[in-house]
Amino acid sequence: MPAGPPPHPDPDVALMLALQAGDESALGALLERNGRAVLNLAYRYLHDRAAAEDVLQESFLKLYQARERYRPEAKFRTYLLRISTNLCISRLRKKRVGSLEGGEDEVGHDPVDEAAPVPQGGLLEGELHERVRAAVAQLPERQRMAILLNKFEGLDYKDTAAQLGLSVPATKSLLHRARMTLKDLLADYVEG
Repeated sequence: MPAGPPPHPDPDVALMLALQAGDESALGALLERNGRAVLNLAYRYLHDRAAAEDVLQESFLKLYQARERYRPEAKFRTYLLRISTNLCISRLRKKRVGSLEGGEDEVGHDPVDEAAPVPQGGLLEGELHERVRAAVAQLPERQRMAILLNKFEGLDYKDTAAQLGLSVPATKSLLHRARMTLKDLLADYVEG
């Protein structure tokens, strides 16, 4: 009896390969292991719990639909978060087009991201927390996503670059621009 391929050392990749081979229960295990990361990313990006939950469901639906094309060439979480990132960007673009067609001004009306960390300092914690969230929300789309992936999701430059479809140097440059923009937006709160 010939031996099958050795099990993959990454449990998520092993589950994805099992799903690809027809084990439908592997999708549930992948959701259990990675659902919170997808939900957190989507919420931080969209600032809307219902929209984040929709992105979570859509991400795993797309993952299931793409199971035959999956190749374990990158980290599984990078692959999954790339799907989620694209869905978030798509939702934001549709929202922006809808608000332009409807004549509404969406600026400054983002809901509060309760999960954002609060920087420490000499100012009132709540006020600074609010300013940081507002500043991150004002970043251009790609800068915001780079900051969220790198700082909030803890991805390194290589994985952040893979998520954004950029080179590592381009990602470093994007993150630098984002940090400089945040520094400017928060200048009144961090001086002195």
